[in-house]
Amino acid sequence: MNEAERPSLQALLRRLVSHSALYGAADVFVNAVNFFLLPLYTAFLTAEDYGALGLLTLFGTVAKIVFRLGLDAGFFRTYYDLPEGEDRRCLAGSCALFAALIGGMLLAGVVLWAPQLTRLLFSHSRPPLSWVVLTAADVYLSGFAFVPQALLRVRDRPGLFSAFAGGRHLVNILLKIILLTRGWGVTGALWSDLIASGVFALIQLPILWGGARWSLSWRLLKPALAFGLPKVPHGFLIQVQNLADRKILDLFVSQAQLGVYQICYGFGSGVKFASSAFEPAWGPFIYSEIKKPDAPRTLARVITYAFGAFSAVGLAVAVLARELLVLMTPRRPEVWPGAPLVPVVVLAYLLHGFFLLTSIGIGIERKARYYPLVTLAAATTNLVANFLLIPRWGIMGAAWATVVSYFVMTALGLAISQRLYPTPLETGRLLRLAGTAALVFALSRLVSTGLWSALAAKCALLLAFPGLLLASGFLNATERAWLRSRWDGRKAAV
Repeated sequence: MNEAERPSLQALLRRLVSHSALYGAADVFVNAVNFFLLPLYTAFLTAEDYGALGLLTLFGTVAKIVFRLGLDAGFFRTYYDLPEGEDRRCLAGSCALFAALIGGMLLAGVVLWAPQLTRLLFSHSRPPLSWVVLTAADVYLSGFAFVPQALLRVRDRPGLFSAFAGGRHLVNILLKIILLTRGWGVTGALWSDLIASGVFALIQLPILWGGARWSLSWRLLKPALAFGLPKVPHGFLIQVQNLADRKILDLFVSQAQLGVYQICYGFGSGVKFASSAFEPAWGPFIYSEIKKPDAPRTLARVITYAFGAFSAVGLAVAVLARELLVLMTPRRPEVWPGAPLVPVVVLAYLLHGFFLLTSIGIGIERKARYYPLVTLAAATTNLVANFLLIPRWGIMGAAWATVVSYFVMTALGLAISQRLYPTPLETGRLLRLAGTAALVFALSRLVSTGLWSALAAKCALLLAFPGLLLASGFLNATERAWLRSRWDGRKAAV
C-alpha cells in the first residue's frame, strides 16, 4: 500500500467498520443482555431444559434451511446483477411470495407429522408435541423478514437494519423474562421466539410493500434459485457440522450433560459476536469492490484486519471462560466443570470466521456448487469424529470434533477460492497474529489463583496482547509510520 492508496483504504475500512458496528449493534447489545440475564435463565431452566432447547435449536435451524430454499442468498446475489427499477422490485416480490407458499406447505407438514418428528428428535423423553410445531411456526414467520432485511442491506441502511433486529430481540427478552418467571419453562421460551418473530415480520411489511411488485416471475426466480438451491445442502451440512453433535451426544450421555454442553458451547460461540456483526457488511463490501483493479490486494488487507478483530474477541472469551462461567451460573455449579470446553469451541468458530473471510472467491465467481462440496467434506468429518470421540471423551470429544471439521472446511474453502479468485493473503502477518494469541492463551492457563485474583491476572494478560502483537513485527512499515504520525499529532496537540 503506497502513500497515495492509503486514504482510499482508510476510507474503505472506516465504512466497513462503521457498517459492521451498526449491523452488529443490536446483536451485541442483546447478547450482552442475555449474558447478564444468564443467572436468571439458569434459575428457571434446568440443565435438562437446556438440553431440550439444544435439540429444538437443531430442528429449527434445519427447518429454516428447508423453508427458505436458499432464496435469502439467491435474492441478495441476483439483485446486484439486475438494473435499477422494476426487475429488482419484481425479484423481491417473487422471492417473498414463493418463500411464503413453500413455507406454508412445509409448516402444514410439520403439524401433521409432529408425533414422528418429536420421537425422532428426543431419545430420552417425550416432550409436548407443541414444541416442534412452535419451533417450525417461528421459522415460518421469520421467513417473511428476509427480503426486507436484504433490501435494507443493499440500500445501505445498516442503522434501520439494526433497529429492527434490536426490537425483535428486545421483545423476545422481555417475553422470556415474563414467561420464565411465571413457570412456563421451555414452552415459554418457544412462545417468546414465535411472538418476537411475528412482530419482527409485521413491522417490516412497509419496507417489503414499498420494495416489491407482487407477482411470480420465473424468469427472475430462476437465477435466484440457481444460486440459492446449492446453498440448501450447504446450509444443511453446515448445521450437521454445528449441531449434529447434540443429537449424537443424546445417544451417549444424559440430557443433563447435554445441557452442560449447550451452555458451555453458547459461551464459546460468543466469538460469533464479531463475525455476525461483520458478515452483513462484508458481502456488499466485496461486491462493490471486485470491479476495481486493486480489489484482490484490498480484500487481502481487510481480511488481515478482520481476522485480527475476530482473534481478539475469541482470545478474551477463551481466557476468561472459567471465571465468567462461574459468575454467570451461580446456581448451577454442575455446569462449571464444562469450562474447558469453551476455548475449544472458540477455536472452532475462529476457523469458521477465517472460512467466511477467505472463501470469498466462490461467491465472487458465482460458483455456488462448491459450497455443498466443501461442507459435505466438513460435515462427514464431523460425524465420523463425533462417533469416534464422544464414546471415549464425552462432551469434550464433541467439541474437538467440531474443531477438526472446521479445519477441513476452512482448508478446502481457501484452496478453492484461491483457484477461482486469487487473493494475496498476508500469510506472515496472519501467523504472527495466531502465534501471539496462542502465547497469551497459554500464559493464561498458568493462572490458578482464586476467582477474583485470576480474573484480574487474566485481564492484565489480555491488555498485554496488543503490545505483544506489536513486538512480534505484525505492523508493516506504512502502518508504523501512520501510528507514529498519529502519536506525534497527539503530542503536538497537547
